[in-house]
Amino acid sequence: MTEELVDIEAYRQQLVERLESMREFRSTEAEDSAGDERIAHAAEVLRRSVHEVEALPVDDARLHALAVAAESGDDHSRSRSIELQDHMIGRHGLDDGGTQTTDELLAALMKATSGAD
Repeated sequence: MTEELVDIEAYRQQLVERLESMREFRSTEAEDSAGDERIAHAAEVLRRSVHEVEALPVDDARLHALAVAAESGDDHSRSRSIELQDHMIGRHGLDDGGTQTTDELLAALMKATSGAD
């Protein structure tokens, strides 16, 4: 049996970029909606997650599972997985049902990915 080859580093970088993009959006949104602590909180949670995901070792089992899922399946499955992950990242840090920690986010991404078909 051969080990499936995936580019975990590339997946991690893509995830960091998606988190950073959402962090920038939430930061701008927080500036535009002065006084909305919920949005400022989400921006801070996203900032922490950017740093925490960047610091994950390449052999992190969650990164491996997410990278495998991102590279497997047909185009429809991959597109659906990306949509679900973007939705989870978009809600990260928000009080109304969003994840609050990087560990929670990674678990939610794994769950969303495994059920994307």
